Amino acid sequence: MPLPPSRKTRALLAYLALNRRSFRREHLCELLWEIPDDPRGSLRWSLSKLRRLVDDEAHPRIVADRASVGFDASDVAIDVVTLKNVADSDLEAQGSEALEQAAARYGGHFLEGLELPNFHEFDAWAVAERELATRAQARILEALTRRLAADPERALPHARALV
Repeated sequence: MPLPPSRKTRALLAYLALNRRSFRREHLCELLWEIPDDPRGSLRWSLSKLRRLVDDEAHPRIVADRASVGFDASDVAIDVVTLKNVADSDLEAQGSEALEQAAARYGGHFLEGLELPNFHEFDAWAVAERELATRAQARILEALTRRLAADPERALPHARALV
């Protein structure tokens, strides 16, 4: 789905969606906004943009009150979460199609182009998540490459992606 143009709003969505808990508004302000600006106003603005993107009438996914903000991902498929779940499962028990789907759904690098180097806590979190996702992708691609060794044409794209 098309994401908001604001990098901080996209970063907020990723942070909330992957951390399955609520955060104090102050924490989110410190994480993504500079103090001289109006961080609480910026957070409210970003949340209003995200609500339009992810909420629907039947299910509000941005769950917020005066003190905290969270994301209800109970009925949402998140590519990196699916990737990690598949990679952490018994790969030998998974069908080739399931592995190929998980590998194909996760394209590029985690939060590619969303670096916020002046926000050290967020940047450290993003780097750690990127590393976890890269390792999960590599485990799946290695399993596919081994499994499809007898079918080089089918294995080749996975071997290339692994490299």
